[in-house]
Amino acid sequence: MKRTILPIFLLLALTACEERNTLSVPTPKPLPADETVTEQSKTTESINTVKTPAVKTLKVIKEAKKPVVVQAHTQSKSKQEIFSGGIMTDGLDIGTIRLGKEGATTRLVLDSYKWNRDAKIPSIRAYETGYYTFTYDPKTRSIIGIVDGYRGFSALHGAKERTFGSNNIVKKLSMKPYADDSGFKFIIELKQNAKVNVFDLKSPGRIIVDITPR
Repeated sequence: MKRTILPIFLLLALTACEERNTLSVPTPKPLPADETVTEQSKTTESINTVKTPAVKTLKVIKEAKKPVVVQAHTQSKSKQEIFSGGIMTDGLDIGTIRLGKEGATTRLVLDSYKWNRDAKIPSIRAYETGYYTFTYDPKTRSIIGIVDGYRGFSALHGAKERTFGSNNIVKKLSMKPYADDSGFKFIIELKQNAKVNVFDLKSPGRIIVDITPR
């Protein structure tokens, strides 16, 4: 009987000790609500009291506008002028050269004839002129003329040039070498700068060179 009671007593004692130990463990006390608020308010204060540096207003520096240079387009008076006309043909002759004047304009007329191999002076007028190109160069004060479709230049009677001494603007007309045997090249030299216009007329055919002093 004593042997049975002793183990039971020991078991009860151990159980009681365990319950004491369990009850003696302190439970953490919850923080009061006001303390939490205080902590948050402190944090808020510390955030609000952070000083931000003052932002300085920068002065806007205006860039100076560069002046726009507008270049005027000017046409040089020394530019060459080219005149052309007539038809592609053959068998013509510059039979006569006439010089006239109307006001300030001098008119040089080159008359077209039908070429006659056996005649020194042609007699039959051509209806149209052959193809021509006249180039006026103010720098040299000269007009370079080229006529195609012409077999003769009877107006000079075999000479190489003709002078116009009495005229105030036309100095002379002189022949120049030309490779084509059905055409001629010549230069009209002027005494001063001029306004030049070249055109042709039909029935009879003739080339007109109008020259007006500038």
